[in-house]
Amino acid sequence: MLFRSQQRRFIPTRQKDKITKFLTISLVVVYALQSLLGDFLIANFALFAPSVSQGKWWLLITAGFLHGSILHLFFNAYILWVVGGQLESIVGSIRFGIIYLVSLLGGSIASYLFSPFGTYSVGASGAIFGLMGAMLVVGRKIRIDISQITTLVILNVVLGFVISGIDWRAHLGGLFAGALITWILLDRKSTRLNSSHVKRS
Repeated sequence: MLFRSQQRRFIPTRQKDKITKFLTISLVVVYALQSLLGDFLIANFALFAPSVSQGKWWLLITAGFLHGSILHLFFNAYILWVVGGQLESIVGSIRFGIIYLVSLLGGSIASYLFSPFGTYSVGASGAIFGLMGAMLVVGRKIRIDISQITTLVILNVVLGFVISGIDWRAHLGGLFAGALITWILLDRKSTRLNSSHVKRS
């Protein structure tokens, strides 16, 4: 008897993604403040290597809540809403928060270390790439179809090298950090994941 092969796919859920919602709203609110305050937030809270080297380490975090344009914000907020919501529902809010923070720091540190020293960098892209990296790890662990995430990662990595003005260093740093911390967090046989919203199709 022949059986049709089956793959498990994500079913969108918004039941257990409080941190995702909070972060998405935060990005929008901060951008609204940017519009009201002009260049003040960029000048004082963007990632600027000379300032970080003088001890302003918090810029590694605050830069992840600023954006250079409405399109920049829209892309990051959309991916955060879609991918972040799925990831948080699977790994839980605490692990999701850790993954997001480590990814953000990984992207910022990579940008700080490898970007031209006097450039400014803003955006949540490092954290967003980290979430996609985390989904690749989670997808393999619970054996679901991750082809769409893989395509999204490859496409955006390529675009980072093709389009000028994109901090590809932050992208790669966040991607690596997100995948690594997720692998560490889930590298236990006792680790439980909520895959109840994943179905076969």
